[in-house]
Amino acid sequence: MTWRGTLPAACWEAREAPAIIPVEAESTSNGVFLATHTSIPILLRDRVDSAVGGTIVDEHNLRRAVEELPPDQPIIPILGKSGTGKSHLIRWLRINLKPNDATRLIFVPKHRMSLRGILELILEHATSERAAELRAKVAAASDAAADETTAQLRLRNELAVLVETRGADKDGTPEENDLRAFLASAEGLPALLGDPVFRRRLLADNGPIARLVREKLSGKGSEDKEDAFGFTATDLDLSVDDVSKAGADAASVASALASDAPLRDLAAKMLNEQLGPAVSEVFGIGGDDLKQLLVELRLDLHRQGLELLLLIEDFSIFQGIQGGLIDAITLLPTETLALCPMRVVMAVTTGYFVNQMPETVYTRTYKVFDLELPADRTAPFDPARFAARYLNAVRVGFKEIDKHHTDERPEPNHCLQCPVRDKCHQAFGEVAGVGLFPFSRTALDRAIRSQSKGDAFVARDVLTRVLRPVLHRDQTELDEGRFPSAGFENDFHTGALDTLDNVEDQVRLRTPGDPALSERRVRMVRFWGPGHGPQNLHPTIHEAFAIPPLPDLITEQQTHPHETVRPGSIPPSDETEEPPAGSPSPPPSSPPPAASKPPLVRAVDEWHKTGELLQRHRNDLRNIVHTAVIGYLGLEDGYGGDNGDWSKGGAELAPSFDAKTSIALDGSALQTALISIDHRNMEDVRVLRALAWVDAKESWANVPHGDALQSLCVTKVQAWADSVSASLLPSQGDDAELGRLAHALLSVSRSLGIADSYKSDALSRVKALFARPSKLADPEQRPYTRGLQDRFTSADPKADRNLLQRRLLRLTSYRQGTGKPLAIDLPRLVRAMRDDAGEAPWPEHVPEQIRKVADGIKKRTTMLDPMFDETRRLVPDVSDLGGDVVEVAHALNTLLSDLAALAQSANSINAPALHSAAKSVKAGDLKKVKDLSEGFSAWPTLTTDQRLRLVTLDEGPALRIRAWLDPALAAVKVLEQKLQAGPASEAQREYDETLQRLVAGLETLSREVMDVAGPEGGA
Repeated sequence: MTWRGTLPAACWEAREAPAIIPVEAESTSNGVFLATHTSIPILLRDRVDSAVGGTIVDEHNLRRAVEELPPDQPIIPILGKSGTGKSHLIRWLRINLKPNDATRLIFVPKHRMSLRGILELILEHATSERAAELRAKVAAASDAAADETTAQLRLRNELAVLVETRGADKDGTPEENDLRAFLASAEGLPALLGDPVFRRRLLADNGPIARLVREKLSGKGSEDKEDAFGFTATDLDLSVDDVSKAGADAASVASALASDAPLRDLAAKMLNEQLGPAVSEVFGIGGDDLKQLLVELRLDLHRQGLELLLLIEDFSIFQGIQGGLIDAITLLPTETLALCPMRVVMAVTTGYFVNQMPETVYTRTYKVFDLELPADRTAPFDPARFAARYLNAVRVGFKEIDKHHTDERPEPNHCLQCPVRDKCHQAFGEVAGVGLFPFSRTALDRAIRSQSKGDAFVARDVLTRVLRPVLHRDQTELDEGRFPSAGFENDFHTGALDTLDNVEDQVRLRTPGDPALSERRVRMVRFWGPGHGPQNLHPTIHEAFAIPPLPDLITEQQTHPHETVRPGSIPPSDETEEPPAGSPSPPPSSPPPAASKPPLVRAVDEWHKTGELLQRHRNDLRNIVHTAVIGYLGLEDGYGGDNGDWSKGGAELAPSFDAKTSIALDGSALQTALISIDHRNMEDVRVLRALAWVDAKESWANVPHGDALQSLCVTKVQAWADSVSASLLPSQGDDAELGRLAHALLSVSRSLGIADSYKSDALSRVKALFARPSKLADPEQRPYTRGLQDRFTSADPKADRNLLQRRLLRLTSYRQGTGKPLAIDLPRLVRAMRDDAGEAPWPEHVPEQIRKVADGIKKRTTMLDPMFDETRRLVPDVSDLGGDVVEVAHALNTLLSDLAALAQSANSINAPALHSAAKSVKAGDLKKVKDLSEGFSAWPTLTTDQRLRLVTLDEGPALRIRAWLDPALAAVKVLEQKLQAGPASEAQREYDETLQRLVAGLETLSREVMDVAGPEGGA
């Protein structure tokens, strides 16, 4: 059972739609044509050259004008753009003019009418001997040009000859005459037309030469445009694959045409001027022959006392021979030329009539009937009435219609026998007793609007793009409970862009667990609803489409004035567009005026409907999502500070989460992005839209339905954050690798002398993994240590330490953008710092490069003998110094000052330098040097870490003491030699004794220093 009882839900047969609604008016029978005919407003003007004024009339006024045509104004043009109904009016005239026995009617159709066919139509009514001669000439000429390829080549050649011999018209401006002379020369258009390289472009299937030949041989097809075929400037913007193979003249003129649009316009004009004579030459009959034929026919009909009525469905099919036709139809009878009366009605596009008709046609035109009404003229026209005629005809069927027409009975109304007629008409609407089902006036208006260009009503578009697709395609969908179909929405979505334009309204129309039904309900309310947001429609519409109403929505009938809204019902969404200025106030029960939506929310709505999103909106939405997800990751400070090492590393070792590359809104990146948001996914769009709302309003309290949307967003953003975490942080199964990496890096930090690496707390050790080492005080004195440090601290991303750092971050860190990591998983890294974690076996998945680097570090950081030798050479033995370095240095400085007073000092001693070196020695330096010496003494008993700590301690104290000690020993030797060389006085003996005591202490110190430093460290 359906809503129509035992009858199918659809009240028509799909196969009837293409039979009743053809592309062209001539395709149907007279019965179907009359059964579907509807009057269309026509603008009647008395003056051809006037674009203002006029009277709105109908087809009956056109018929009366044809019947009363005066002999000296025999022409009536029917103007309009393609598809506006010009052919329909010609067809209507053929049926309704009822010519008498004294009238010979010639109808020239626009489709499938070749040049030969046109001429034979005219010759059919001619009986004179001259007509027989012309008939033979037409047959011979058409047969000679029956081959399409031959005709194309001949037409191209004829155009080249005619342009060269006739194209240099001297009636234009001097500048135009010069350009014509250039284009008409042998080096101009003739060279281009004759060049073999440009041949393919000039003879292309969609080019003017091929189209014109095809029309003259076979007639126009239904797919061909109504405008006359001819050259346009676009046809002459030529390019070829290999211009180097073209002739020099052809290449030159092609280049000139490509760079000069006005020159292309002039060239197209010159070619079109020669089309007529070229067609005549190629096909053996032309405009002059057509003129003679029509004149001969009119002479013949005059002798018989008859008149001629010529109905031309499309004047452009006379392209190439139109001159002869115009001459013939504008020729008036004279005393010496006894022609029969002639009436001509021709359908012609407005542009062709205005731009290409000669002045003689204007003077012979009686009235103009224009199907294009100006913007300031309106006429009572009901598209629903127009559609209803076709809807009824499809329901009745073409056979039944033709039977009624043959029996001269009026066409039947199929609705009269329908069991649900009354409730159907009440719900879907009707016109003169004919129902609009499956449309309604609203649905039909939106469908027509989607297929219209501007506000113009184009009958052909309504028939072929609205009625026929639905009636032919959707009959089965309706019977099987799948209407309104996705095809319906795809075809007509632009006509309903202002209804249900946001995902929240669509969500309220959902049936949980049945997405197909939900989508159909949205389409139904969008196209058949009044546009007030989510609501139930008339119960019959729900019944007809098998879409149950929702209990928590108001019903369309309840929004009408003077009716109450059901208690407890939810009003439509309050976030639709604000009504336009000047719109009528809604009835009391209608929803309140809508709140204005923020620009990003509007952008999301548009994106959901069309998939189109401006780049700036895309960037803003990505940033909003990024900020929301970052907030749910619960990240902490990464303990890296501003350390530059955090910002290094390749993407394969240090993953990133940034708005631009990690968040995709449609596109190819949906498959690879960390967060993918699809405009076709309703939940994705709802969350994105809600985030845009709250970003603009700064509080969920200010967002329509904020409580529900906040809950939705919390769930979705948490899911996104979990997805990001899963992608950026590998599973806990990588802890074994993490332990090996952490301990290898800790060994590196210790070998670099980083103090935190020797501390016991985990946080210090974590910092040490990325800390920069102190520079060596004297790299030249420690070549082995300097080489090891360079290897570990090189800026090269492939350096050992850098490689392991990036790998460790890959396992433990988040990264924001392409900069430094935002945070690390500190608890996990602390676990990896346990002493036993460094001995775990390498997991199989760890790259060989990582294993090799870590194992190499272990070897290098246990080979400490070279570092021990370097450090020991730098450290003096100060055990016999006899006091603090500062005290001994002070005594030496005093001695040097006193000797200088007695003129006993040596010039080679630099007392200020000694004084400065002594001041550089710090108070704690002596203790640190002694500690180093003690460590070296205990070396055999130390662990590897203790040895590593010892050889990486600061060598500054030892170097500062040596910086003073070396010149001090040299000074003592110089003084000793000087004092021993001269005679002794009492004062000198006193100084000598003092000096001997100082020298004794210094010599002891010197010997021990020399023993430690060896030859390289001696004074």
